[in-house]
Amino acid sequence: MLGGVEGGPLARIEEQLQSEVGKDWETDEEVLKGRNATRREHGLPLLGETERRPSPATPARHPLWRRVLGR
Repeated sequence: MLGGVEGGPLARIEEQLQSEVGKDWETDEEVLKGRNATRREHGLPLLGETERRPSPATPARHPLWRRVLGR
């Protein structure tokens, strides 16, 4: 299943991509750019990349030395 599409409709999408791009449609650079743009819009990890960890949260308070020295 792909985005709520499965079975016959999904097979037709794959066939259309194969006829327009060729047998390497799954690794075609332009197809991947489009698929990754859609995945980015939906907050999904990009294809061909490992999932990125969120950066550590920055503390809301200044470090102790800055609080003590008032800088």
